[in-house]
Amino acid sequence: MQLAPTPPAPTVSQELPVWQYLEALYQRHLPNTDGALASYIPELAAVNPDQFGIAFATTDGFIYEVGDTSTRFTIQSISKAVIYGLALEDHGQEAVLKKIGVEPSGDAFNSITFDERNNRPFNPMVNAGAIAASALVRGKDHAERMDRIIDMFRRFTGRVLDIDDAVYRSESATGHRNRAIAYLELNSGMIDGNVDEHLDLYFRQCSLLVTTRDLAMIGATLANGGLNPLTRERAMSPANVRSVLSVMNTCGMYDYAGGWQFDVGLPAKSGVGGGITAVLPGQLGIGVFSPRLDAVGNSLRGVKVCEDISGGFGLHLFEDRGSGLQPFRRMYRGDEVHSKRVRRKEQARVIDRFGHLISVYELQSELGFIEAERVTRRMIEDTSSAYYFLLDITRVLRMDAVALDLLNTARTNLQAAGKVFAIVSVSQDIPAAFQQHMHFSNIDAAMEYFEDRLLERAEAVVTDAKVPLEEFDLLAGLDQGALQTLASHLETRSFVAGETLIAQNSRADELFFLTEGRVDVAVRIGNGPSYRVSTIDSGTMFGELALFGTAPRTADIIAATSGEALVLHRGAVEELKEKHSATYTALLHAVGSSLSDRLRRANSEIRALAR
Repeated sequence: MQLAPTPPAPTVSQELPVWQYLEALYQRHLPNTDGALASYIPELAAVNPDQFGIAFATTDGFIYEVGDTSTRFTIQSISKAVIYGLALEDHGQEAVLKKIGVEPSGDAFNSITFDERNNRPFNPMVNAGAIAASALVRGKDHAERMDRIIDMFRRFTGRVLDIDDAVYRSESATGHRNRAIAYLELNSGMIDGNVDEHLDLYFRQCSLLVTTRDLAMIGATLANGGLNPLTRERAMSPANVRSVLSVMNTCGMYDYAGGWQFDVGLPAKSGVGGGITAVLPGQLGIGVFSPRLDAVGNSLRGVKVCEDISGGFGLHLFEDRGSGLQPFRRMYRGDEVHSKRVRRKEQARVIDRFGHLISVYELQSELGFIEAERVTRRMIEDTSSAYYFLLDITRVLRMDAVALDLLNTARTNLQAAGKVFAIVSVSQDIPAAFQQHMHFSNIDAAMEYFEDRLLERAEAVVTDAKVPLEEFDLLAGLDQGALQTLASHLETRSFVAGETLIAQNSRADELFFLTEGRVDVAVRIGNGPSYRVSTIDSGTMFGELALFGTAPRTADIIAATSGEALVLHRGAVEELKEKHSATYTALLHAVGSSLSDRLRRANSEIRALAR
């Protein structure tokens, strides 16, 4: 049996809504050529000013990138955040605080000013503090200390970084102001040891070559509590990550630190090489590269991009992002969990075989950018293996405009790829917000609808023709004699749509073999209305309690269509038991086997739902 062919899946990365947003953002800012290259380091003044890249790295290890993200450039002052973290790892917070403060200086990054009251640099993000941090890096000699710095960056980026020798020599040859700072620190007892070695480490670390992707990974590792999301290697302890992010938050963007926090609201560090690393703790690392700088030394285009990202996605630290719970309540495929429709075995087997084409996403809590990014990425990644996409948002308490836009973009992309998309929600406003006509009020109705479509494609649809008793799957184990005996004890009953065949709480006195039409199983709670819990197709049986006693019925059975059933009454059951024990035993065995199959299916679905 083959299903009709489905359209080929799109390229995953380019169909992701977040990637499409970044591409549009990139194109929007590409014409911006304001700013100027750093000139105080001669080698930096010679780079191509038009280079431009943007990268996102999530804490579960997924990377989005557009533009010149593989172009290498020197890290410059972004290294200060990592080296400060290494100093904390080597000495602990208390010891480092005695040597380096955490207060904004209010002066330029290369200012020759100190916190004279505490005899230390103001913070590790200005040159004075960064030189003091480099002086704290442990090692038996200069080479081992440099190796440890290189290894620290490897843990953050997932690769070994090279040094741009030309930039290193240029910085070393022109770094007179930094030498003045270092010797003043030595004279005041802020640092000790070989000043030239400390400075050499500082010049080398600033000359490390990184890519925009590397900056995003540095941010994502910090966002992930110091654990690299891709390599799973720990780069820094969570306690020291908190300290590093705190200082990045208040001091990381030169003289624009306050404005950055007001406008963007993320811990960040910039470098005069044109890079910016920003962090959304627990969620995301951002890397941007564009070499033209503004008046205070930040990438001008990079700052504008980050302002748009923060505003467009609502990433500001003080943005109300709700509970922050995992957006997925459950995810499963239609072969793992069927609808509550009771179908014939042939149809159930088709759904078992092809149900994986139905992909269900039950969402919960509150959806913002971060949550919607994960949902849309998962849906697009499933494009190659699913055809029907079902998004259940009945348990979503709140969805902001960013999340709605990303989900709508995913819907559009899926439908453009020839997929079928549907929403489950009790709210009548949701379909309009999603510009979506296929809407269901509950998950079971949606699952049943998509199963019907699968069966249509597999040409396994049940017709309206009457099903003779000998074709019931349940009775396949009965021989001809037993079937004839059973048939002789059955009464034919016709019914019309809406007729109640079994009433909840009534005595279990009748067993029904449904030969034509469909019936609904509905449950009443108290004196309220009844709720449909499943539908039973012709060729199946209901009312099995009649074989096992006279306990009260647990649900209403209401005709969904006109039809016909063969009914085994209580008296006939007793007669079979007394006079035709072989037939009675075979019927009990068949019903028990059917109940066992349903129990196995239920247990399998429970396991799938509990994952």
